[in-house]
Amino acid sequence: MSYSEDLKIFRAAHTYKASIVEGSTFHYVLSGKKDGKTLVLLNGGMNTMEMWMGYVDALSSDYQVLLFDYPQELRTNQELVRGMHAFFQELGITQPVFVGASDGGMVAQIYTQMYHGEVGGLVLISTGGMDENTLKSLKKKYFLAPVMVFIMKHGNYEKMKPKLVKAGMSHIRNESKEEIAYAQDMFETIFKDYKQEKDVHISSLLADLMNQKPVTADDFAQLEGNILLILPDQDFFSGEMQKNLIQLMHNPEIQYVSGGHLSTVLKVDAYVRTIRDFLSKHQGK
Repeated sequence: MSYSEDLKIFRAAHTYKASIVEGSTFHYVLSGKKDGKTLVLLNGGMNTMEMWMGYVDALSSDYQVLLFDYPQELRTNQELVRGMHAFFQELGITQPVFVGASDGGMVAQIYTQMYHGEVGGLVLISTGGMDENTLKSLKKKYFLAPVMVFIMKHGNYEKMKPKLVKAGMSHIRNESKEEIAYAQDMFETIFKDYKQEKDVHISSLLADLMNQKPVTADDFAQLEGNILLILPDQDFFSGEMQKNLIQLMHNPEIQYVSGGHLSTVLKVDAYVRTIRDFLSKHQGK
């Protein structure tokens, strides 16, 4: 099946809600066991909650699962994390287990740093650490990020879309023909209705990551034994960045997988099995 077909089925089967919390509108899907542990799935660099649609039903039988898009009213990652905290309180969610992919994994680290003792576990996928060394590397690599955000904000966005689809497809590595076709349809479907304001917002959040206070190993000490790292062997984040991430964590379970940065949405079944196995051992289910 294609991404667009999966999306149609998902939207028909799940209830989308909106909640205004402290002036910010959270669009979200909440499903699963209300009395179970809550898994909060944090989006990657396109801020599209449907990237997780293949995970929801597979995890909802044993857990409550929350998906949401990052509100455009929250302009920095510090604002985003504080807004998330208020949103979780509104929903009655405590001790969330974060499943964060790419930039979502970095947001999870900022949240853990800001709210010590209020995180139930971390599943970090295809991401880097928010440590000092990684942030320095990202600043060097993306020193033109503010310029790109300016172009994104003031340029002809419709004309940019084909290049943005191509940029997304540049993360393809050793995927099968079927997976490549799925990824192509995914990017084309997403960008068909993607708004310039939303792209400017998420691009600004990505650029802002490099301005954050670095996390340290002490920020994750409380989560020893409750951290899973899923690291593709051909990821966007380098092997050195992966090592830096591992050093931040305390006794993490590490699963190396074959693939690239898009594996989170292209190899869902394998990732879900890995996550469920981890949660069964460490989260009592």
